[in-house]
Amino acid sequence: MTLIDFIIGALLANAMPHLIFGLTKTHFLGMFGYSPKANILYAIIQFILCIILFYLNYGYKDLMENGYLIGGITVLGLYFIFGRFLVKFYGKKK
Repeated sequence: MTLIDFIIGALLANAMPHLIFGLTKTHFLGMFGYSPKANILYAIIQFILCIILFYLNYGYKDLMENGYLIGGITVLGLYFIFGRFLVKFYGKKK
């Protein structure tokens, strides 16, 4: 493992809480402030940087063969796609 691998993993792992806190409108400090939109933007930027760094270091073929990274990207991608819906659906009070 190299330092770049650590940074790639850290970016991917740190994008998740910022995305979740942004979707749930939880007061959480991100690089761009406390607002939900700022946390979502920060998560998107980290996600994009993670993919770019991995691609520049290893290429597309290695990206498709790295199960850990694909798993993390899949989970984060599903939160990007379905997160707002899930928060509304499960956040309803009875």
